Amino acid sequence: MELFRAVLDIWERAMTTNSFKERVHGGETVLGTILPLPSPEVAEVAGLAGYDFLLLDMEHGPVTVDVLGGLVRACRAVNVVPLARVPEGHPKTILRALDVGCVGVMVPQVDTPEQAAAVVTATKYAPAGTRSLAGATAAALWGKVSMSDHIANSNATTISVLQIETRRGFEAVEAIARVPGVDVLFIGPSDLSQSLGHPGTPTHPDIQAAIRRIIGAGRAAGVPVGILALTPEDVRTYRTLGVTVFVDSLPRVLLRACQGQVHGMREAASGAASPTPAHPR
Repeated sequence: MELFRAVLDIWERAMTTNSFKERVHGGETVLGTILPLPSPEVAEVAGLAGYDFLLLDMEHGPVTVDVLGGLVRACRAVNVVPLARVPEGHPKTILRALDVGCVGVMVPQVDTPEQAAAVVTATKYAPAGTRSLAGATAAALWGKVSMSDHIANSNATTISVLQIETRRGFEAVEAIARVPGVDVLFIGPSDLSQSLGHPGTPTHPDIQAAIRRIIGAGRAAGVPVGILALTPEDVRTYRTLGVTVFVDSLPRVLLRACQGQVHGMREAASGAASPTPAHPR
């Protein structure tokens, strides 16, 4: 019972403060990882590792709304912020991710300012938006908080992260960045490279120039910018350009860590002195 109360207290504090959003808008560097695996245990481990947020990936992975709530509860248990990357920007898809307790959503392939405005509207309750209102949800602590407090807290804390990863989105990025309520412009280097004619080569000079333009558009509009950063060197490179939100990929991290561990163990085994074979009886 004491553990339950502690978890509930953590959840309630998270629902009644907007510290994470303040950190993002204050220009602080925040680090997250993409979790496409439907495992609360993995979410707990990643949260304990020290990430600021987990991006629960419903676009590129088997995470469905049926398991999303369990992942969110795992995040709350270890005090890491849960965001969801939804597969598309439909208002009902966004609603379901928010109702299970995600602090915000990342929407892929935002191409126009009209799309951006629609995403923001879908994440806010009236009068700021059109999000459907229900009090008996995980987001509302199942009715523990008043409806008025839930509305005010949700509208203040929910984060809208828009992915700029197509030619259309890139060409409209300045207008997208100026849409009120956009919290983060997130660069998807892989899809951007594909859309701009250099698939799978985000280091191509044309793609790097496009990335710099997106960063510049965000900075000019006062909107934080995020990017996929798979290595510390990526973070150093893009932090210098003004990026403050960084996301790596948990499956890649796990694979590299396991590869390094296996390699080290095989080296240790092959380099160790072999014992004298026992004589068979």
